[in-house]
Amino acid sequence: MGSELFGYVEGAFTGAYRGGRPGKFELATGGTLFLDEIGDMTQGKQGALLRAIQEKKIVRIGDDKIIPVDVRIICATNKNLREAVEKKNFREDLFYRLNVITIKLPPLRDHREDIPQLFEYFLDEISRRLAIEIDYYEPKIVEALTRYDWPGNARELQNVVERMLCVARDKRLSYRDLPSEVREETIISLQDREQVNPGTIASVGLERKRRKQLRAAAEEQEIVELLGQYGGNITMVARHMGISRNTLYRKIREYNIQL
Repeated sequence: MGSELFGYVEGAFTGAYRGGRPGKFELATGGTLFLDEIGDMTQGKQGALLRAIQEKKIVRIGDDKIIPVDVRIICATNKNLREAVEKKNFREDLFYRLNVITIKLPPLRDHREDIPQLFEYFLDEISRRLAIEIDYYEPKIVEALTRYDWPGNARELQNVVERMLCVARDKRLSYRDLPSEVREETIISLQDREQVNPGTIASVGLERKRRKQLRAAAEEQEIVELLGQYGGNITMVARHMGISRNTLYRKIREYNIQL
């Protein structure tokens, strides 16, 4: 991330472009810089970011020339940064420098009424991008999407829509085009409504745990296959999955995938 944020000069490292490249701070000066998954940033990069924010100047990698910058910073994370500060995983001085205005976004499962509209938006946007024409989709698709818990929030919904479009036939989306985990969640959700006696609670809990493990195994396999498909290109794999590079790196560490 260092070269991405601060840029570099020619010859700064192996593979550096001729003439060097400006970093995101330079490109965003006078405007706004969005940093996703800030909670996954290493301690060293946190220190470099703090200096850039406080001093309003940066130095490209491999150079000694000071470049003034004036950037508004917006950050996003799915981690509790206060807890990260207490555990010494996130710098306290950087946290208080960034924590001016905090907006907490509720998970998608807490505002399910927005799912149909989000589905329509992603369907329109992604179908145009992929040049795929869709004339009809089965209404029970939306019912299934509304019942699903969406651990990956809106990004997961976006990814699901893209996956469905890639397997669509005859300009139609059918219920069977939904990923298996979404269809399974819908079945369990219906069972929960019909069977709420104490005798079924344990079995439902075990089933959910089993499904979570299956989803994790499927995700691990998907990452491994995509890494092979894209020759280990993290950017392409993250884009295909609809997640950030930092999130992908975290999943690679979590699943102990060897790069």
